Amino acid sequence: MDAARLVAQAEQTMRGAPQPDDIIAEAWQAFELTEAVGRLLTADHERPVVRAGPGPVVGAAGGDPPRAVRLTGVRDPEGTLRALRTLLGEIGLALVAVTCTAEDEAAYWNCIEALDAVDEAKDRVRALTRETRGEGR
Repeated sequence: MDAARLVAQAEQTMRGAPQPDDIIAEAWQAFELTEAVGRLLTADHERPVVRAGPGPVVGAAGGDPPRAVRLTGVRDPEGTLRALRTLLGEIGLALVAVTCTAEDEAAYWNCIEALDAVDEAKDRVRALTRETRGEGR
């Protein structure tokens, strides 16, 4: 499945009324998708996936595999990276709100780990954007 369609699925989830656990799961989904897009765009298929934290074992839908495993291509690299950047920004803002209302320490730290993953993914998107534009070579 094309990366743009996978990003659109995440955007649809975020446009709904996601619960805190859904937002955290979407953060990890976006992190994994960013890593997978990066591997395709840089032809770095051997690069191991390094997680910023624990991440979800299943998708946000509660049983679906992570979206990144369905990624088959990136037809529009610049458009996909732009959409990922926007999605990561939305997820980051939602995570800040969830973090501020966390009811216990475990929930708080889950939010912080997800925020770290989102920040790491944003950095990766910035680097990929530079690479696709031919900057920094």
